Amino acid sequence: MTAGAALIGALIGGDLAGALLGAAIVFCLTYLTGFIQLELRPMYNPDGYLQPLDSGALFHTVSVMLALGLLSAFIGAAVGIALSRVLLSPLYQLLQDIWRMRTRTQEEWIRSKARRPSVIGRISAWLGVVAMSGLLLLASGSGDLFLFSPDIGLHSAVKSTNVGTVVQDEVVSKALHGQHKPFWVYLPPSYNAPHAHTRRYPVLYLLHGSPGSDRDWFVAGKANQAADSLIGLHKISELIMVLPDGNGRAGETSEWGNSFDQRQLIETYVAIDLVKYVDHKYRTIPDALQRSIGGNSMGGFGAINIALHHPDVFGSVIALGGYYRAEGRVWGGSASYIRRNSPLIVLPTDKQAQRLHFFIGAATKDQPYYSDAVQLVQQLAKLHLSYYFDVQHGFHSWRVWQIQLYNALKWLLK
Repeated sequence: MTAGAALIGALIGGDLAGALLGAAIVFCLTYLTGFIQLELRPMYNPDGYLQPLDSGALFHTVSVMLALGLLSAFIGAAVGIALSRVLLSPLYQLLQDIWRMRTRTQEEWIRSKARRPSVIGRISAWLGVVAMSGLLLLASGSGDLFLFSPDIGLHSAVKSTNVGTVVQDEVVSKALHGQHKPFWVYLPPSYNAPHAHTRRYPVLYLLHGSPGSDRDWFVAGKANQAADSLIGLHKISELIMVLPDGNGRAGETSEWGNSFDQRQLIETYVAIDLVKYVDHKYRTIPDALQRSIGGNSMGGFGAINIALHHPDVFGSVIALGGYYRAEGRVWGGSASYIRRNSPLIVLPTDKQAQRLHFFIGAATKDQPYYSDAVQLVQQLAKLHLSYYFDVQHGFHSWRVWQIQLYNALKWLLK
C-alpha cells in the first residue's frame, strides 16, 4: 500500500521527496496509528489478569515499522520516478523547451543548462544518504515482525515470584543418521530447588509451524511465560516443555513426518530419539499418560499425526490452527502413504489412537484451517472420543495461539 502510494505520487508529480512524504502520511493514517491505538488498550490474559504494556518495546516496534514503511515508499517512489522519466518526462521536457525558447535568450538558455548544483542541494543529498542508512539499520532488526507479527513481545505476562528456567540442548539422532538436532527446554520453578531434587514432572513437546524454528514457542508463543503465570497462580501443576527443531531438507517442509523415501525420519526422531534422550537426561515421568505433544499450523498437523502413530508414547495432543490431511511433497505423491498420514482418515479405524485426549484450537477467520478443525471435531464427537474444542475470534496468528496454549495448559494439567 505504501509503495503503491509513493509510486503513484512520484509518477504524477515526478518529485521524490513529495512522494515519500505523501506515502508516509498514508502509511501512518491507514495502518500505524490504528496499530498504536490497539496496543495501547488494556490487554488481559484468559483469566482476566492485566498484561502490562512494554512501552520501550512498543516504541522500538513502531520505529522499525516506520522504517520499513519509508523503505517501501522509497522503492515505490524510485519506480514511479523511473516510469515518470520514461513515460512523462519527454513530454514535459518538450513543453518546457518550447516555453523557454519563447521567453529566454539563447545565452540564458545555455547558462541554465550549465548551472551546477547549489550548496543546499549537496547538503540535501548527504542528508538523504544519512537518512537512508538509518532506515536500513532500523529495518535490519525486523526479522521477527515478518516471522511472527508486530504485536509479539509488547505485553508482559502476569508476574510470578518463581519462574522456570529455559535451557538449550541437543540430541544426536539415530533416525537422522547421527545428525545433531538442537532443542529448547523449559524447566519449572521447582526443578532446581534442593527440596525437589527427586521430583519428576509431566512433559509437553511443542512443535513449530512453517517457516519456523525451535525457539518459536518461547519467542512468539510465550509458552514459558504462560507456564510461569499459571504455576504462580496455582492453576496448573508444574511441567517440563520441550521445543524441538523440525526443519528438514532445504526447500521442502518436513511436515514433522517420515518422508516417503525414508531418508528424512523427522517423526521417528521426535517420538523415539528425542523422547528417549529427554527421559534419560531430565526428571520426567516416563509414561504416555504424562507425556503430551502439541503445535501450531504445520506443528498442529505434526503433533496429531505423530500422536496417532505413537499412542504408546503420547497420551494427549494439542493441535492449534492445524490441518488434518497430509499435504506437501514430503509424502512423495503416494496416495496410500498420504492416507496413512492423514488424521481424518486414520482416526476412524485406529482403535489404539482413539485412546488419545484431544485439544483442538481454531480461529473463526482462519480459513481453511477453521473448517478443517470443525471437520475433525465432528469426527471426534461421532467417535465419542475425549476432546476439547477451543474457538477464538481471530486469524492464523500467534496472538490466537498464545491464548489457546494458555487454555490448553489448564486443560492438560487440571
